[in-house]
Amino acid sequence: MESPSEPRGADSGCLRSPADRRVGRLSSRQRVALIAVTLAMGWFAARHAPPALVSAPRSSRAAHVAPVVPAPTVGTVTLPEFAQLWVSPQGHVRSTHSSAICVLPSGDLLAVWYGGTREGAADVALFTARLAAGTSVWTAPSRAVDRALAQTELERSIKKLGNAVVFPDQTGALWMIYVSVSMGGWSGSALNVKTSRDEGRTWGQSRRLTLNPFLNLSTLVRNKPIYTDDGRIGLPVYYEMAIKFPQILWLTPGARGSVPEYRLRNLSAETGLIQPALVPLGHDRMLMILRDRRPDRRLHTAYSEDNGWSWSAAVPSELPNPDSALDAVRLADGRILLVYNHAQHGRDNLRLAVSADAGRTWRAGPVLEDTAGREFSYPYLVQDHTGTLHLTYTWQRERIKHLRFNVAWLDREMRAEPPSED
Repeated sequence: MESPSEPRGADSGCLRSPADRRVGRLSSRQRVALIAVTLAMGWFAARHAPPALVSAPRSSRAAHVAPVVPAPTVGTVTLPEFAQLWVSPQGHVRSTHSSAICVLPSGDLLAVWYGGTREGAADVALFTARLAAGTSVWTAPSRAVDRALAQTELERSIKKLGNAVVFPDQTGALWMIYVSVSMGGWSGSALNVKTSRDEGRTWGQSRRLTLNPFLNLSTLVRNKPIYTDDGRIGLPVYYEMAIKFPQILWLTPGARGSVPEYRLRNLSAETGLIQPALVPLGHDRMLMILRDRRPDRRLHTAYSEDNGWSWSAAVPSELPNPDSALDAVRLADGRILLVYNHAQHGRDNLRLAVSADAGRTWRAGPVLEDTAGREFSYPYLVQDHTGTLHLTYTWQRERIKHLRFNVAWLDREMRAEPPSED
């Protein structure tokens, strides 16, 4: 989804009931007036309200990821491993984009993406596919949500569907949070949640999250969440209308896939920076890496010393960014692995980079894709319980590609890569 984010961190309460949604339908004139008010309020909030004014519970210490198990070895040497797979089959739909991936409790992988005739078309649906642990062939895509189903479940008109993410919680439930638009472009978006008790084989009803007290518009999602020791989930999101900036959505999982509490909080006072990727660093510290929509065309970074409650100013890194999505993970040895488009314009290359100092400096690594005039974008990066890294991304807007590699392969490629000139 090629549209960014903006502010208006609103306290949220509970999921709205169908009765709530049916009351007080607005006329076209009233909707236009309320949109104008929302824009004005968003501008004022971005310019004058500090992030701390957005109510949210203070986060506890970010939970540690499960210990990484070493990959298969020969003697004391870990063998480099690298494989190229396809999540979506050729010709499944005309256009695919914006994949996300998660490691399931069983060890399987689940991917979600959207596809149809083109981005924003009425026939776009959300698809899922599964890769069983220890195998190399993804299952055939399964249609998880389309426009008709979303309209029925949400009891409202749906114009189009967009970005989605999937992730497990600590109760064993699997979550899918996805974007829908009822009017306008991506700035008219809203977030919806579905949950599954069988690792994504079947899904419960879609429910709309109320994140804005006015028209509940313009919150989008892209990257994976962080977890706290008390079971809450911090999902990075971003606001899309007019003035754009990152936020975090704190979700409290309840019984049977319910969401008894969820609250929104602004992450940074800077505008024009969206689609935050959050990387827990340990000892209450956290790194945020941001997509840049401004003329700088540089990835930006910010830090938190209190588990994401407050943040430093976002500063440009030495790495370019052509206004495109990125993702990152922290490896077992403490290094940060980043995947991004290494250019100020265009998305015709995809590259890895590594930081040994918590994101303050970066060393550009192996180029994964590089074909002039084509698109390789929207990467999503996770590490499974064996230490294997899994990367999915949009391949020429035609398919979703999956790269599987280990740290031994990464280290070999980094040694072979000459230092970057930029």
